[in-house]
Amino acid sequence: MVKHEVPFPLKALERYIKSLYPGLKVRIKEISLLGRGWHAEAWRISVLLDLEEKHLVLKFLKGERGFGHDYPADRAQVLLMAHKDFNELPNHIKSIDVGYLSEDGELHSVGNYKEFFILMEEARGAPYIRDMEAIRSRKALIERDLKRLDMLVDYIVNVHKLKFEGDESSMRRLYFRRIRDLIGHGEMIFGVIDSAYSPNGPYAERLRELERKVVEWRWRLKPFWKRLCRVHGDFHPFNIYFTEDDELIVMDRSRGRWGEAADDVSCLTINFLWYALLERGSFKGPFANMFSKFLDEYLERTNDDLLMKVIQPWFSFRAIVIASPLFYPENPESVRNALINFALNVLSLDRFEVDMIPELLVA
Repeated sequence: MVKHEVPFPLKALERYIKSLYPGLKVRIKEISLLGRGWHAEAWRISVLLDLEEKHLVLKFLKGERGFGHDYPADRAQVLLMAHKDFNELPNHIKSIDVGYLSEDGELHSVGNYKEFFILMEEARGAPYIRDMEAIRSRKALIERDLKRLDMLVDYIVNVHKLKFEGDESSMRRLYFRRIRDLIGHGEMIFGVIDSAYSPNGPYAERLRELERKVVEWRWRLKPFWKRLCRVHGDFHPFNIYFTEDDELIVMDRSRGRWGEAADDVSCLTINFLWYALLERGSFKGPFANMFSKFLDEYLERTNDDLLMKVIQPWFSFRAIVIASPLFYPENPESVRNALINFALNVLSLDRFEVDMIPELLVA
């Protein structure tokens, strides 16, 4: 007897359980809703395995309330960890399997996992960092450089043009998620500082001050939740490819589809600052021109004046990534110091302007 609408076909459930108990005759006797809460929904399943009745619980996590469960991948992470951890703790109820519900309503097992992988197409062309190396060598821009820079502006403007169309509660939740991740995620500010810098190294005091400032920025950014838009999330020259006939290809979109446009803008332009420092030792030359041109054209095409009031902590994150001795050990110490100074100093600005960059590079 089914008392609530079950979110999967009963025959699919029966096929799935048969796959877990090969050789046994399986019959679903009853399904009932065990409970719905803030984080999860659980179903009680009474099943006959040959003649033995067994009671199982099938649980789904929920994403519409937040708590870091916004995307299916977040929920998968929690459940995959639980499957292994439940069974390693004495006196804990056992996890039988962990699986997923497919688009066609089938239930599939992934319980015997060890590691996961993704299989992708190979990116055609060459990474954009090669263009930047060529510019650094010739110390000047050519027509193709300007054309490709325009293409990058066109591309990311089009990406950001799609705004979140869900309800305001979801918009607020996902924007808060993005800025929370910016600060506390293991791949972002706190995680980079913990994993890519020595806690007793020469930059420790500046990084401690940076951490204090970005926590304040979390609250400063919250009122801008209506800015939520489609993003790439890791829009840098190693993830951007151009073919010989100037087709633009991107890869490695990161940390969810919705976020803050400043994430992508800062991610690309900080690399122009980096290469200006490598090429000239200061914010001058072709890369400084690329920084200004990209930002000017982006602002002209989007009319996003608020960008300059929210981009500061995103610049800070990208700067400490590039400055890290772990990620880029080849950086001259002068470049590393300038980037860390920039990461800290930019957080003191109410509004970012390109002409402020030279003074932001010094302690």
